Amino acid sequence: MKNNFVKSKQRVKDFYDKVKDATVGTIDTLIEEYYHEDVVWNGPQPFNTLKGRKALAEKFWKPYMRAMPDLQKNTFMHLAGNNHFANNNEWIVSSGHYVGSFDNDFVDIPASKGITWICYIEFNRLKDNKIIETYTIIDMLDLIRQAGISFVPALAPEVIIPGPSSNDGVIMDTRDEEESKKSLQIIHDMAYKALSSYQDTGLGKMGLEDYFTENFIWFGPCGIGTTRGLEGFRKYHQKPFLDALPDRNTYPDFFRVCFAEGNYGALIEWEGFWGTHKGGSWLGMPPSNKKIVMRDADLYLIQGDKIAENWCYMDVVDVLLQMDVNVFERLRDGRYIKLN
Repeated sequence: MKNNFVKSKQRVKDFYDKVKDATVGTIDTLIEEYYHEDVVWNGPQPFNTLKGRKALAEKFWKPYMRAMPDLQKNTFMHLAGNNHFANNNEWIVSSGHYVGSFDNDFVDIPASKGITWICYIEFNRLKDNKIIETYTIIDMLDLIRQAGISFVPALAPEVIIPGPSSNDGVIMDTRDEEESKKSLQIIHDMAYKALSSYQDTGLGKMGLEDYFTENFIWFGPCGIGTTRGLEGFRKYHQKPFLDALPDRNTYPDFFRVCFAEGNYGALIEWEGFWGTHKGGSWLGMPPSNKKIVMRDADLYLIQGDKIAENWCYMDVVDVLLQMDVNVFERLRDGRYIKLN
């Protein structure tokens, strides 16, 4: 048995493909064609929530296109499904890069005058064949890094995040429902059983080896970096993260989506995951004792019965802001480390 999300996936993909031919003068028309008049777009710092087509065009797209006149929105993963936490609530998730020549300053980030690859993930819900709700994380900190500016030292290497090694992440056809259910179960159990057992079992005893292949790759955001294998994952991300937020938890009612299509899956928790920043080393920040609420999402590639690749997206700039590090204020004041 197969689910058919072809029409909705194609609709979103068509918008992405047309961005490369759009300009500041034509983006309003494109947004009117593909976005619902009541659209609510939830993005990273400094954009946050934008309501309506006009706000989306004026506050995000036009400044972005002025900064990068040859902007493209390239996709390396594209899938859809019904939200596990809300039946018959269909979402399309995409990830890839915004690619462009960074010719002009953008939200106080000085232009590098060179090409940039900015990683993004985007969850979209449609109504009347138009996008009415969006949750997107764009790695703004990595754009800053590529402009030669640093705020926090990453523990693992920071790279331009690639797409799946299998080169089949853009799913425009239909996939077997039983395979999708199997993938969803693996992802759900890893996230809500294994990872959630930390306080009872401690690091290294959560059974993650049952869910990840031996040499799996965890692609992390700027400020954290990318790791390989469970040892690297624990050393460079998991331990610093858990030490920093030892009381982490989730609110009972918050926005989250989890689904799978074929051997790919997606999960987002938006401003529902929280913890008190009590430990050091994570993001290079000393304990602030502040309550941190996170915008984060993941994509997964399943091979056999385990996760082979995991892309993690996080609004790190928003996390730093809650730790009293205002990245954009520091950019305006020139308080940063110039890398080149």
